[in-house]
Amino acid sequence: MKAKTSAKGLPIVILTSLVLAIGIFSMGNTLIQGQVVFGSTDQVPWNLLIVAYVFLALAASGMCLVSTFGHALGFEKFEVISKRSLYLAISVLIPALLVLAMDLGRLDRIFYFITSPNLQAPMWWMGATYGVYVVVLLFEFFSVQTGNEKAVKIASYVTLCGAIAATSILGGIFAVVIQRPLWYGGATSVYFVLSALITGIATLLIATVLTYKVAKNEINFKLQEVLSYLGKAMSILLAVALGFHAWRLITLFYVGSENFNMVLNGTYSFAFWGVVIALGLVIPILLLLKNRTPRKLVIAGLLVLIGMFVDKYIMVIGGQLVQPFGEVASYSSTFTEWTIFAGGIAASVLIYMFGVKKFSLDALGHEEPRVIVTKPPRAG
Repeated sequence: MKAKTSAKGLPIVILTSLVLAIGIFSMGNTLIQGQVVFGSTDQVPWNLLIVAYVFLALAASGMCLVSTFGHALGFEKFEVISKRSLYLAISVLIPALLVLAMDLGRLDRIFYFITSPNLQAPMWWMGATYGVYVVVLLFEFFSVQTGNEKAVKIASYVTLCGAIAATSILGGIFAVVIQRPLWYGGATSVYFVLSALITGIATLLIATVLTYKVAKNEINFKLQEVLSYLGKAMSILLAVALGFHAWRLITLFYVGSENFNMVLNGTYSFAFWGVVIALGLVIPILLLLKNRTPRKLVIAGLLVLIGMFVDKYIMVIGGQLVQPFGEVASYSSTFTEWTIFAGGIAASVLIYMFGVKKFSLDALGHEEPRVIVTKPPRAG
């Protein structure tokens, strides 16, 4: 059975390995030439790699939060998805941190980041929190795999706190910059936690359903029921995200920021209204209103991921374009940036596929019985 499953996933392994190889080449080129291979400028110092890191780190934190539904919070229905969610979080977070390291241009700067801490800087706290967080994640998965339930329980509480802390601190890096109206404000950190849950659930839905589709296995009743619940929860969170966007626009309007015009009818108007709002929020909500079949969950999840990525792109890049003295800067991403980002995604896919082959990700150390479901269950 494992041989057949491996054969079915071989084209995916070959494609992702090729993308990863191109990404590794770009990483090597970055280490040799430095940041000249990026589209960064003095006016726009944060490039696509920062967008990619924010997007991937939020997805990882969101999946970690979902894993705690079963491990820490004791919701038994979610036990069937907890292990897969935890491993996916690890699969995404490690490449995310590597993508961030590439933005430094020189890896030796990570050493100075550790040995010369600036306790007043949110960025240092973000790095330190994620460093501890990823270690505890690995320990929790090891404990799950070895069946140490007591250690799993303790570690899951730590990762629950770590996921919220790391995500909110990441948002705090943007929230404290008063000269950037698109970033500034305490609500930014809260929105990052919300974005993490949305992005994490979307990634988990896609990965779970496609894993079963590639292996041509039927999704068992318990798992399909949980996926439907997660789809419903994601639709509610998307509605809350619409409210956040509305208030952010209202705030920018009253502040009189150029960012308001940029989003309303300027540079990013089509991307914001067409992709972030319509494609990434409204359409998935409509898709998930009822009859949340696996096909609908995958489509909605893909649309949500596209919308969330564009949302973070507008926030990170667009937030830098309007300069404190009124002029508007410009930015163009480079081939190197895109290939490093694609390489990070490819690495996540390969790590996850390795876990699917080597570990049982459906439950705590053992496979759930596969029951053929002729009609998808309705969740509320």
